[in-house]
Amino acid sequence: MYNHPMKLVIQIPCYNEEATIARVIEDIPKTIQGIDEIKIIILDDGSTDKTSEIASSYNVEIIKSNTNKGLSNTFKIGIIKALEENADILVNIDGDNQYCAKDIEKLIQPILNNSCDITIGARPINQIQTFSPTKKFLQKFGTNVVKLISQVDIKDAASGFRAFSKKALLNINVFNPFTYTIETIIQAKNKNLIIENVDINVNLQKNRKSKLFKNNFSYIIKQAKTLIRFFIIYRPVKFFSCLANIFLLLGSILGIRFLYYYLTGYGTGHIQSLILCSIVIILSFILYMLAIIGDLFTINRKLLEDIQLEIRQKKYKK
Repeated sequence: MYNHPMKLVIQIPCYNEEATIARVIEDIPKTIQGIDEIKIIILDDGSTDKTSEIASSYNVEIIKSNTNKGLSNTFKIGIIKALEENADILVNIDGDNQYCAKDIEKLIQPILNNSCDITIGARPINQIQTFSPTKKFLQKFGTNVVKLISQVDIKDAASGFRAFSKKALLNINVFNPFTYTIETIIQAKNKNLIIENVDINVNLQKNRKSKLFKNNFSYIIKQAKTLIRFFIIYRPVKFFSCLANIFLLLGSILGIRFLYYYLTGYGTGHIQSLILCSIVIILSFILYMLAIIGDLFTINRKLLEDIQLEIRQKKYKK
């Protein structure tokens, strides 16, 4: 347990959530054992409805953007604000009332106990009636892919109901413009931050369209792009080496094929195989060079992150 007064900041990213924002705020616990101060911050991402007006009737701080900048940018604003507030723990809960706000106390308990740096609320996917069978499958499949890539035991990779310790806040950087959920998991593994799953409840909702993607196909494409991008950024040697090995194997097969026909007296009729073999092996060599360059960029990125961490620690008086 911590031995100093604990401050909890709860941020609620919103975009046109006038129908649900009041319920989310009202359901947030007023007192939590182990927490001395609770502050609620509404991150209004350019809403065109009455989200901010409704929220202003409660004891909350509102940070409103003039335009819709997206979930990741809003989340980054919340991280900086939490550090400025000298928060010991930051909880992120969406403004659509999907997550049960009363579970905040359960969500932050592992951090209060110093057993982890980040907690992720794991939804009971199979029990969510508004999720179609396709969406349930995609949620589980996506989580398993993230688990495989990040090497972190995650139950619900897409969950936005999360808690971060100050250590995590100082270390986390978000680059992806689409969503922060996957990136923070991969970064946590790279920075030796411990993640723990916490089973949570969800509120019964009418089926509503996501503001992040138009349909399941759009979701798959965006998440696939996100995962590939993260793999290139955080695992460049493995990513480019795997591709290089595939091209090298293909080139070797073509080369052996040409050599077989050449030795059996039919080489002149298969010169195209030799040309294609050369092209493929050259591509393999280029990919190996990209792996080396990517590794150098990774080293440079880590050095810059160490510098940024030191600056943040001094600036926010860790």
